[in-house]
Amino acid sequence: MSQKPFRVIIVGGSVTGLTLAHSLHRIGVDYIILEKRAKVVLQEGASIGILPNGARVLDQLGLYDTIEQSAAPPESSHIHFPDGFHFISPYPKRMLESFGYPIAFLERRRLLEILYNTLPDKTRLKVNKTVSDIEQYPEGGKCNARVRTLDGDVYEGDLVVGADGVHSRTRREMWRLSGSSSTGDVPVSERNTDSLFQGLSGLSVGQQVMRIYNGRTLLVVPSKDELVFWFLSQKLDRKYEYSNAPRFTLEDAAAQCLQVADAPIADGIQFQDIWKMRQAFNMVSLEENLFKTWSFGPIVCIGDSMHKMTINFGQGANCAIEDVAVLSNLIHALLLENKGMKPTSRDIEVLLRRFNRIHLSRVSHIFNMSWLVARVHAQDGWLRKIIGR
Repeated sequence: MSQKPFRVIIVGGSVTGLTLAHSLHRIGVDYIILEKRAKVVLQEGASIGILPNGARVLDQLGLYDTIEQSAAPPESSHIHFPDGFHFISPYPKRMLESFGYPIAFLERRRLLEILYNTLPDKTRLKVNKTVSDIEQYPEGGKCNARVRTLDGDVYEGDLVVGADGVHSRTRREMWRLSGSSSTGDVPVSERNTDSLFQGLSGLSVGQQVMRIYNGRTLLVVPSKDELVFWFLSQKLDRKYEYSNAPRFTLEDAAAQCLQVADAPIADGIQFQDIWKMRQAFNMVSLEENLFKTWSFGPIVCIGDSMHKMTINFGQGANCAIEDVAVLSNLIHALLLENKGMKPTSRDIEVLLRRFNRIHLSRVSHIFNMSWLVARVHAQDGWLRKIIGR
């Protein structure tokens, strides 16, 4: 009987999961995606910023040109402080000059749409598939892992990749199988309101506006077709664990936004003008955490499930895309080394430990920078106020 090909089960049809699917297709690896929702392309999270480190990977996958056409890269950022001091930062232009890629802001929905529409085989993506449990099999079995969904379906594979976000079911199953005492709680220290609107003239495409307050940051990003993204981040009164973090209503979000209604954004335009034309908005707690151990047996978690950052540094999705590149390269190298022979469960465990070891230092550095930027933006302490200037 012929040997089944090496197969990856991706849990989550997220930006991370779909990018991994494209990458696995490029290296000829069999895969399936299990998505718990009925649709992949939803208006969830107003926007996403693709930075050069993420762009390089997406470009190699043949996806970046379409993404770039959907975005209007910022050229400069107008930064205002509570005491009236302000300056114009050319960092977006310098980033393009240094790395060859601009900052590409676009709707998260649009990015998911691009990743989904360009999937070579959409039948590999299964919706309404909520993972209930994962089983690990011993060496020599016909597969390394079996994933069961709430509807009773069972999927067998050699590697399970959790790309299912900060509240990852895959992570919980990984901890259960490993006997870990981790609770799954993720620290929360900020809240964020985000939105998009369309149709207000007077804002210049490519000119970001950031207003920094004590404990609060407002960012407005004009984009193509008079589409504008904005974010209002605020430091919470204390650090929470996710399980007891505050939940917010739309009324809570509106009350916070009205506190900065008079904020000048451009000539003759205040934030209240932007607020009045909102299309959709929400307010959520922002988790922030970096786990040190990303795998157990044939299971590995990537993206927000392992390293959740605030939005201030813009590296959450880009780090997840880097995860995909590093993991895919290691899988490709292993398959080439085995010369057509299917990797053993031992091979997979060694690969995942190597992935964790070589990539954690890179992600840790970015996470620490993200942590600092969030607190500089919030004017958290006199030293960070000085750094922000």
